[in-house]
Amino acid sequence: MKPKPINTLDTTLQSKKMSLEIPVVGKIESDSGNHLYDVFSVIFVIAVLYVGKKYLDQMIEKFRL
Repeated sequence: MKPKPINTLDTTLQSKKMSLEIPVVGKIESDSGNHLYDVFSVIFVIAVLYVGKKYLDQMIEKFRL
């Protein structure tokens, strides 16, 4: 048996996970490691859906008799 060297580096990467659970939508998980990127992505998707809903509401009001 060989003895272990004293100065060894642990090169294993720890996985960072973030999950967001919404009762109606479900669960969104991310393990990219960059939580700031994940938060901005979720905010961007919410903003796009909100703007799309407002646009559709305007179109529906325009074509209503």
